[in-house]
Amino acid sequence: MHSDAPHEPIGFGGFSFDPGRLELRDAAGRLVALRPQALAVLGCLAAETGHVVERDRLMREVWQDVVVTDGSLAQCINEIRRALSDTEHCIVETAPKRGYRLVAGEAQAVALSGPAGFEQAIGFATSDDGARLAYAVSGAGPVLVRAPHWMTHLEWDWRSLVYGPWIQGLSRRFRLVRYDGRNWGLSDRGVAPATLPRSVADMSAVVDAAGLERFALLGVSGGGAISIAYAALHPERVSHLVLVGGCARGGLRRGAGSIRREHLEAFCRLVEEGWAQDNAAFRQIMTSQMYPGASAEEMRSFNDMQRVACTPQEAANIRRLIADYDASESLDRVRCPTLVMHNPRDAMVPFEEGRLVASTIHGARLVTFESQNHVPLCGEPAFAQMNRLMDEFVRGDPSEGPTLLGDRVPTPPGSQS
Repeated sequence: MHSDAPHEPIGFGGFSFDPGRLELRDAAGRLVALRPQALAVLGCLAAETGHVVERDRLMREVWQDVVVTDGSLAQCINEIRRALSDTEHCIVETAPKRGYRLVAGEAQAVALSGPAGFEQAIGFATSDDGARLAYAVSGAGPVLVRAPHWMTHLEWDWRSLVYGPWIQGLSRRFRLVRYDGRNWGLSDRGVAPATLPRSVADMSAVVDAAGLERFALLGVSGGGAISIAYAALHPERVSHLVLVGGCARGGLRRGAGSIRREHLEAFCRLVEEGWAQDNAAFRQIMTSQMYPGASAEEMRSFNDMQRVACTPQEAANIRRLIADYDASESLDRVRCPTLVMHNPRDAMVPFEEGRLVASTIHGARLVTFESQNHVPLCGEPAFAQMNRLMDEFVRGDPSEGPTLLGDRVPTPPGSQS
């Protein structure tokens, strides 16, 4: 490596690399395990950030007097990309027939904006127990707040093949405010667990920090119980409630339809033991339950999303907490117009749970959609149906539209307030 290699840490995609120490750390400051050869390759790329480093030079500097094949270098590049969840090769770019380039800083921001020109502004709210919660604002139009759900990371989910098309599409029609729940994504790790009351308090902290007075609320999957409880507690803030594949009761709280606790614990042990491995088989268990109709590429993208969102231990704890949520006593106190969209064949949240929500919230509308998946994926007819219904429901009556309090919402460059 050149003697003039940078010694200051370099940031990319929520990670930090120290070229002097050859240490890669995640957003929470934890060391990311990489083989020495992979760290050396990353060090060479970091020394020439923004420039293509030829394959021959990488092999010569990393392995020196040892004769290796292109396969050894490719293996290191793949390992680095897996560690960074760089499924789109936006951080470590391939220069065909030449070598590789590390993209960081402002150049990375341009590379990650994508052809659609998606932009977001990230801020932080502080909950009443001191935990810091990361939230992002994108797009322009009526304000739509998305409750946290399994699994998100503000720097990655908008680029994933599963969440990305929906996030980018909503940002073209709404001023979308979304946030990472405590203990995952860019929010604080190692803080008090996300019980249902704690999660409702966290939502209050986020909307207050974002300066929102009245807004539409989107609860997807496990975010449904949080959204229901918040809407019941703060009827003056929520103009519309939209639930997609959501429920009021977690898997342990459904009476005769509850899952067995020992089955939940068996799954959580698999998560704790298996998610840290390079082999995605353990993460695939959750992916196959949520998105059995996804393509191989979409499944790989969601597997990577789960890995980068939080640690295996945090993922298992969150799964336990969501299974114990119960907002059923809040249902008859929700006063805003409510749209419930649910798949009758949903393998994650039984249709009966969606029916319970729609039949208990006064005046709620229940719409079914046909899909193999927990939530429709881009390209499915149900995906277009879901978005059209949301638009008609939330934007149908301008007099009910959400408003902003002041100008404290971070404004993405080029968007209109």
